Amino acid sequence: MVFGFRKWFQVGWLWRLVFLLGWLWFSMAALAEVAMPDVTVGGALRNLASRSGVAFVGRVLKINRGTGVVDVVFQVEKPILGQVGETYTLHEWAGLWAAGQYRYSVGQRVAIFLHTPGKAGLSSPVDGMEGILPVVQESADSEPLVDVRRLATRVQRNVGEPIVDAANGAMLLTDAAETIANWNQPLRPEPVRRPLPIGIEPVAAPPVVTGPVTTSPIVVAPVAVGSGDTLRLPIGIAR
Repeated sequence: MVFGFRKWFQVGWLWRLVFLLGWLWFSMAALAEVAMPDVTVGGALRNLASRSGVAFVGRVLKINRGTGVVDVVFQVEKPILGQVGETYTLHEWAGLWAAGQYRYSVGQRVAIFLHTPGKAGLSSPVDGMEGILPVVQESADSEPLVDVRRLATRVQRNVGEPIVDAANGAMLLTDAAETIANWNQPLRPEPVRRPLPIGIEPVAAPPVVTGPVTTSPIVVAPVAVGSGDTLRLPIGIAR
């Protein structure tokens, strides 16, 4: 009888150990997906890149909303991370799309960070819509810029402090792409920030979507992001 109790206790202890190790592994895996605090905009770019399966610069060609899945087709202009062809189709769970709202629009030009697709083939931007950066260009002859104002809001600062270097809300696309591609190399220089061109507001074009959806107008409204700073974002595009 004593032997039986001792054996039962040993088996119970073993299962408790297995449970504890499993819990620790799950906790560490979950923490690995949590974005670490960013201290610079360049650090925010590297943070996004470190958790991306693919990253590229592209333009939205087509959006097709089916049953439970939304397919977003991009024309790839510049591959940065991972394997992508001339076009890339993002398969998103339709539950991410609130009724009457659009996460992307046809003609929109972006630098995008995407998770590696799961077994069902579904994926999504890293850190939600923060993984989608507008790409703007003042003229056909000017160098394209990445709008990093959204990333600037996630850089650590004390309560009540304004956003650092808020007047410079952009960086050259070439600088941003180099930072992303070399995210795991230490001692990389911080990409230079510069002002967005006067009058440039990356507002999405009216959406062109196939499938049974209800359209919603896209307007621009100010969104407070810090003391004395205002970030203008399209209403209708999820944050």
